[in-house]
Amino acid sequence: MKRLTIPGTALSLGLFFDVTFALCALWGLVVPAAWEPMARIWEAVFPGFTWLTPQSFLLGLVEAFLYGWYVALVFVPLFNHFESQRPAEVGAPTMGLPGEAAHHP
Repeated sequence: MKRLTIPGTALSLGLFFDVTFALCALWGLVVPAAWEPMARIWEAVFPGFTWLTPQSFLLGLVEAFLYGWYVALVFVPLFNHFESQRPAEVGAPTMGLPGEAAHHP
């Protein structure tokens, strides 16, 4: 199996967290009643964040992106370590049409 890389995983997670943060902020603008419980959690998770000023929104994006890097820095080495301990896979299973017999060389 291909090993994960920290930069690729970190960029993916950072952007995923940013998109999620932006969608949640948008949802909070569209449905203000739904935002109140979430706002308390986000204010606890993102230091300095308050609902919702442009500066606070940018701060939330930066902090969400940094959380993605943190997760990647911890997760990728652990994943690669434990994945390297597994025995190698013999081969990928073949997917045939229903009713076809699998061919084995």
